[in-house]
Amino acid sequence: MTTLCTVPAKLILSGEHSVLYDCPAISMAIDLPTHCLSTYTLSRHPSVTIELVNYQQKHCLPFAQWKQLSVGIESRFHLFETQSGAIQSVLSKPLDLILTILHHFDHHYGLMRADWQFKIDSKAPMGRGLGSSAAVIIAVLKSLIHHQRLDVQPAELLALAQLIECRQHGRSSGIDPTTLIHGGLLQYQPKHPIEQLDKHTLHGWLIDTGHPESSTGHCVQTVKQNHALRTELWQAFKTTTHQIAQAWSHQNSQHLKQGIRQNHQLLTQIGVVPQRVQDFIAALENDMDAGAKICGAGSVEGESAGIVLCLSDLPPVKLCRQYGYTLIDLNTGSRAAQSGAYCEVV
Repeated sequence: MTTLCTVPAKLILSGEHSVLYDCPAISMAIDLPTHCLSTYTLSRHPSVTIELVNYQQKHCLPFAQWKQLSVGIESRFHLFETQSGAIQSVLSKPLDLILTILHHFDHHYGLMRADWQFKIDSKAPMGRGLGSSAAVIIAVLKSLIHHQRLDVQPAELLALAQLIECRQHGRSSGIDPTTLIHGGLLQYQPKHPIEQLDKHTLHGWLIDTGHPESSTGHCVQTVKQNHALRTELWQAFKTTTHQIAQAWSHQNSQHLKQGIRQNHQLLTQIGVVPQRVQDFIAALENDMDAGAKICGAGSVEGESAGIVLCLSDLPPVKLCRQYGYTLIDLNTGSRAAQSGAYCEVV
């Protein structure tokens, strides 16, 4: 049996970083899917073959070898937890994420000894704040669950995905895997019930400012070190998120833009918006009457910050060309974006 699992990307309207400080966040599933094509055959000499299309890599490892490598990943994560190692060193290459997914699935459910083949391909720009790591985690986990005919409820899948995502980011709020599992637009806050928001059309564009020089884990750690105790700052994030939720509920585009601008100012205060991206967003606001903000962890180094969300009446083609940025249409109409990740037999 061969399965194809499809997982949407995610876009945070408000609450990146602040969701880690018990604040609500608003996140949306969008049409930039990650696919995992997988199959297995029983074998006396089990192995895993992993093809990572976006990185033009293909690896074939015997069971004993990948298990040994995954133990090394767990050792590096333990060093991070004991403040003896950096989060960037835990998953040091793209293959490591797949190996740690297999490791934790094997630990929880037992991975069938077989020749497994995985081909993973994503339409979302990798490492740009669109939840590409969480999408890979959900795609591979759902593939394994489907093949091994397991009854795993969404909450159980989310808990396992968060456990794995911590190896990537150091600390997982759960918002990325939650959005990808459920689809649609939701308000998320750790330890609170998930609230699905009404579906409306969002007129906007995604702008790729380039790969951030600092990882999500590095950004999260830096913000924690510099701002974790600033309760007034996190309260301002919470207020802004509520204003955006109200604007969305009433379909008030001007108030929505204003909320997005406030969110951008708060993200700038915590130091995750590089100066060049700040200049670009200021130009969007002045020239296009836009509301714009970064949509992921941003970056504490360099000039790029991943994806910027721009709400404006017209696409900012000229400004993007001036800055050398790529403009991407924002769509939310696919099955995965509307209803969340799914698997099918092909």
